[in-house]
Amino acid sequence: MHGPDCYRSLLRQWTPLLMSLLLAVPAWADEVHLLNGDRLTGTIVKMEEHVLTLQTDYGGEIKVDWTKVERVISAAPLKILVPGESRGVFRSFFYGRHALHEVRDLGPTGPVPLTDILAINLEPIRLTGTVTAGGNHTQGNSNAKAFNSAARFTLYAERQRLLIEAKYNYGQAGAQVTARNSLASLKHDYFVSKQIFIESFGMLEKDTLQNLQLRSSIGSGLGYQFYETARTMLSLSVGLAHVSEHFTNSPNTQTPSGRWSLRWEHALWPDRVKVFHRQEGFYDINAGNAFRLNADQGIRITVYKNLFFNVEYDLRLNTQPAPGRKTTDEAVIFGVGYELK
Repeated sequence: MHGPDCYRSLLRQWTPLLMSLLLAVPAWADEVHLLNGDRLTGTIVKMEEHVLTLQTDYGGEIKVDWTKVERVISAAPLKILVPGESRGVFRSFFYGRHALHEVRDLGPTGPVPLTDILAINLEPIRLTGTVTAGGNHTQGNSNAKAFNSAARFTLYAERQRLLIEAKYNYGQAGAQVTARNSLASLKHDYFVSKQIFIESFGMLEKDTLQNLQLRSSIGSGLGYQFYETARTMLSLSVGLAHVSEHFTNSPNTQTPSGRWSLRWEHALWPDRVKVFHRQEGFYDINAGNAFRLNADQGIRITVYKNLFFNVEYDLRLNTQPAPGRKTTDEAVIFGVGYELK
């Protein structure tokens, strides 16, 4: 047998063998060489705050201390962030005060020292946040229901941070409404240095049981970012605000106000258990020197991937409420949520 028929016959015989050999060759995985001689393989996800995240098929997601890494070899180009302007060594991207480059091999003989790398595969614009919902319903000897929801998102850019928050709470016992309030806020932080930022904000609040039709607050201030790592976040800001209140049973008020805000989160068990405390306080000068405080604190427990269980205690204090209203509202909230990472 000669000619085309011969070639077709050989092709039919060798094709299965060649395909089996190709399938037997493992895909080229990323490699992480450690200073102690160990070598990890997988897919490099990112590096930020001196923590390298490696996705593996044998141990899931692995966190590695960046200071323990000797060399990194990647199958695909890594986007690395280094201080200053581009030096023309890599393909570059604009990234604020820093230069973002692509490279595959990082190590002692690489084009840039590992200690100079600020981040790997960190997007110039990032979005994180949580959405939670909870409630209950009882019927029989007692008839009660409650519902609460909250959404918090943070948008990061090089020197800017945008925080968006919305909350809604409703409760009813029999035919009586026991809670109905909502809040929406928008905050913008501009970092003049790594830790100091200028904050601008706006907030709207409503509370039926407090006879509050609408409270609007706008203002600005100065803040300090004590920590913002993969495990701990702590920031404090102080400033001035203008507050306008509309009640159903008392005159409307407008007042300058002093304001402070504290935000703290800490992972007791990374990617599993996180505790948090958020508070925002106002001192309303022309409204009877009213002292107002909104504080949320609780614990978040991851149950599966991005899903978590949330237990939260909310406190709202107003030393000068509308006539006939109490100064303090408290709520214990149980719910489930989704975390956007």
